[in-house]
Amino acid sequence: MTQQKSFKVTIAALMATAILGLAIPAFANPMTVVSQKKGGGGGGHSGGGGQRGSGGGAQVHARSEGVRTQNFVSRTQGGTYQKQAPVKQSTPSRVPERRAGSPAGSAVLSQRKFTKTTQGRVYDNGLVLRHGVKVTQAWEHRYFPRGFVHFPFYRPTFVRGSCFISPFGFYFGICAPFIDISVCGIFPPPVVFIDVPIYSRNTCTGYPDSGGPNIINDPNLDQNEPGLNAALDELTETFQSGNIDGVVSLVNPNMRVAVFERGKYQYSLEGNDFVDMTRDAIGSTQTISFTLQSLRQRTPGVFCCSGTHTYTGQNGKTRTVYVSFVLQDLSGLWTLTQVGTSPDIIQKL
Repeated sequence: MTQQKSFKVTIAALMATAILGLAIPAFANPMTVVSQKKGGGGGGHSGGGGQRGSGGGAQVHARSEGVRTQNFVSRTQGGTYQKQAPVKQSTPSRVPERRAGSPAGSAVLSQRKFTKTTQGRVYDNGLVLRHGVKVTQAWEHRYFPRGFVHFPFYRPTFVRGSCFISPFGFYFGICAPFIDISVCGIFPPPVVFIDVPIYSRNTCTGYPDSGGPNIINDPNLDQNEPGLNAALDELTETFQSGNIDGVVSLVNPNMRVAVFERGKYQYSLEGNDFVDMTRDAIGSTQTISFTLQSLRQRTPGVFCCSGTHTYTGQNGKTRTVYVSFVLQDLSGLWTLTQVGTSPDIIQKL
């Protein structure tokens, strides 16, 4: 009798494992992380050797809230899957202006406050935010005015073959300019969906008005692409309001984010690294405005949104970085797969 019960429990466990395993291939993508990086090489944030870590201190566990698309499939308590019906909304009588975001509730205000702390966090989807570490090098104080840093592989100077320009390196004098090559993988996406900026000599004039209709203010967007408006708002919440949870909701920890600079592919980052760098960047940047001005569909389920991030630069001067993001419907969640930055004026780092 005991053996029969044990056999049933084993079969049930195997079936549960098989069901859970179905979700894993759904993230298959040329940029999917298939192996862990080897230790050494880059070293810690102070430039020494050693393995990567999440920093000291306790990490808070949190639930991951992705932005769902119309193809999202949820699991019921019985272990089966049920597709969610698209949200239908009435069509407004006029085309609305791109909204700046709804008033923040207590939960959002709490997340914004958390972003500014040294606390780490572990999300239930596997994404890990490192605990902040006190800066120790003289050059670091310029880029991390709060006295701590989350991503431990910044570099102050460029050494060919040893580092790359950071995704936020074009925030001149505000964000650390370089990152160690050990955290960068060369996995060019098979198709480039990012917007490529236009330059007149050394000055950026923006992105081309081409590649399909601009649907950033389409009154039917919520109906045609459920969740996409919310994904755009999450990007705005991150870079305008300084809430790291916004971009967390769009990053798959099992995939790399392809990084483009001035429209050219440079490298790909693990989701955890990109989020930590974003958290450091919004902590160092005095944002004046973050505005998404265009949204264009590249292929079914793939959209590119672009705009400007204006901030207070060195000596109090106003500077602008042209930004571009690719959001893809992957396994029923809007997922950030490509990011691009371009400076308003090209200058030496």
